Amino acid sequence: MLKHNKISYTAEEVQSGETTSDSHKNDQNDQNDQNEENASEVLGEEAEKIAALEAECASTQAKLAETHDRMLRIAADFENTRKRMEKEKQDTRLYAIQEFAKDLLPVIDAFDKAMSAIENSQINFETEEGKKVAGIVEGVQLVSKVFQDTVKKHGIEKLPGKNAPFNPAYHNAIAKVVDSTYAQETVIDEFMAGYKIGDRILRTAMVRVGAPD
Repeated sequence: MLKHNKISYTAEEVQSGETTSDSHKNDQNDQNDQNEENASEVLGEEAEKIAALEAECASTQAKLAETHDRMLRIAADFENTRKRMEKEKQDTRLYAIQEFAKDLLPVIDAFDKAMSAIENSQINFETEEGKKVAGIVEGVQLVSKVFQDTVKKHGIEKLPGKNAPFNPAYHNAIAKVVDSTYAQETVIDEFMAGYKIGDRILRTAMVRVGAPD
């Protein structure tokens, strides 16, 4: 009788243990569910923070790119302004003597005529008479060269003349010769040379033009 009661007690104890074990498992499952829920909430918050940081980073990069473009435009504007001011400075210095350069043209013409006369002269510099004028001719040639170099130094240049293609911006055609041998309008004679200073025409050349028709 005593043995039977001990076995019965033990069965109850086992049943109670099983119930306790099931309850513990349920509590553990609830705890796991809560942990998973908490983890999901944490991950969601972190994802929101990451998304906010990425958006802030993208916004900052866009602002930096905009600032960079603005700085490039400012630098380009500054460079253009600097170049424009430098050109205006050069033009002012160059064209300040424009009227003086025009007044020099008759002097340049006189030297050209003198040099042309010397080249076309039939003087024999080996003769006694030729030796007398040789020094004068040499002096005129030297002065003419120095004068031409000085004029060119200050930006005064001769326009294309004989044998150059006709250019109405450079040439004033006072005569025209029609000849089919010319492939295009060409300056065949120059009666008065033309000159420019920088990009400005001081005087157009007076020329005769040969044309195919």
